Order: sequence, then structure tokens, then C-alpha cells
Amino acid sequence: MNNDLEAKIVVLGSQGVGKTSLVHRYVKNAFVPPTTMSTIGASFLTKKVVDIDTSTIVRLQIWDTAGQERFRSISKLYYRGANAAVLCYDITDPTSFEEMGRWFKELKANLGSDIILHVVGTKSDIVARDPSLLKVPFERCIAYVAENLFPPTQAQQGRDKDDNAALASPQSNRSSGFWGQDVGWDCCHEISAKDGEGVEEVFRVITRKLVEQRNKKMEEDVALFSGMTPGINGNVNGYFDHPGAGSGSFRLGMGDKRRSWLGFPTTPAVGGTTEEEWQADMERIRSKEGGKCC
Repeated sequence: MNNDLEAKIVVLGSQGVGKTSLVHRYVKNAFVPPTTMSTIGASFLTKKVVDIDTSTIVRLQIWDTAGQERFRSISKLYYRGANAAVLCYDITDPTSFEEMGRWFKELKANLGSDIILHVVGTKSDIVARDPSLLKVPFERCIAYVAENLFPPTQAQQGRDKDDNAALASPQSNRSSGFWGQDVGWDCCHEISAKDGEGVEEVFRVITRKLVEQRNKKMEEDVALFSGMTPGINGNVNGYFDHPGAGSGSFRLGMGDKRRSWLGFPTTPAVGGTTEEEWQADMERIRSKEGGKCC
């Protein structure tokens, strides 16, 4: 299996949440304060990493997009073809969380179910210094992701009639139907680009998911190809899956010796040709080829 993988990751969120700071901390291990740089349109950085569990070399192309509203109309140009997305919000700013939700739904609608979505709350260092500044509890993020990526069953919906209650408060999050089901946890993060806390974890989990997604797709393609190989009897089987075939011959490739079963397989009538006519054709081929056929 080829152990090289290239992937595009797009980073989205409202202005000032620290998208550029997150990307620079991960790629360059440097802190760029959100107030000192405003992205125009989009920019990207690349980083090559190794998924240690599978020894897969992954080349990440990380796109940092502008958060200003005036650039929103062209953002589709930047996230088109993305394999994964990091949706950022500021845990001290509830408005940024609502904006993240709009990006979340837009990506799901435009990129389909294969897109890997992770939600990242930034500026945890600020809350560490002053807990009163926390405006978006981590439970709210988990609840949102669980509800939108893993919709509750009818039984769960019966326990939570109000669809908006999950976003009301940490208490309602815990009473919601999907609380405690271990869904959404690995898609949610709180990080500090300033201190570097949690940044590596975000991209490590995404990288692992990208590798697993690629490997699963390759396995499905192999299984599909194998399952569609024409069988000896015209069935959708493998080349050697002819039931009761005690005979026949085939070549493996140029220079390979003929590998044979005893005699010839029983061949059904095709296009009006009977088995007797087919046997007669084989005899004519033998006589022309000096006793050889196929």
C-alpha cells in the first residue's frame, strides 16, 4: 500500500478568532497575535507529518482563510476540494460561535459527508487567567457537534423536544439525549495558539482520520474490483471461482508457463452456441495449432 498521502485542510471562522495564530503555531511553532495580522483572501502553509501508527507520510496543505464578511462570497473558492476543515470560534465571544455554526452547515451542504470537520475553541489561555471571561462552555461545543454530525434517534428526540435547548446552557447540554454517548468528543478542541496547548492534538487527530479514510476507500475499491471480476462461467466472481470446474487453462502473462486444470471447463451456451459446437471449435483450434489451443 502506498504510504504517501496529500490532503487539503481549510481553516474557517470569523475575524479575530485566531485562525492565523493557530496555523502558524502548528506549522512554524511561532505565535502570531490575532491583532497584528489580518488575512486577505486566503493563504496556505504546508507541513509534512508522519502518522506513526501506520507509518504514513502525510503532506498537509493548510489554508488560512479571511474572516471578514466581505471575503465570504469567495470563500468557496478556497474550501473547494478540502479533505478536512477546522472551524474556529473564540471561547470568550459567543457571536463567533454562532458564526462558526454557519460555516459548519455550509460545509456540510457543499462538501458532502466525506469532509472531516473539527471545531476548535481558541484563546483558552485568556480564560485560564480569568475564568469569568468564558462565554462558550466546552460542553456547548460538544453538544453542537454531536447534534449536527450525529443526529439523535427518535427516542433521544423524545427526551429533548426543544431542538434549541442543547445550546442554551451547560445544564441543558447534560440533560440532552446525546449527552454521555461519546459522540463528538474527538471533533472538539479548546486550544491556545499563544501557549501551544492542544494545537498538535487537533491536527494529529485529523491526520489519523485522513489516513483511515484513505485506507478504507482503498479497501472498498479493492473489494469492489475483486467482486466485479468476470468469472469463468460469466458470473461476477473471481477467475478461479467456477464451481465444479475441474479443467481449463489460462496464462498469467508474457513468458509465464501455461497453468492448467484437467481437460476443459463446462462452458454454457453463449449466443446460441451449444456445448457440442464449442467442443468442436476447440478441436479445430487444436488441429490448426498443432495440438495446442488458447
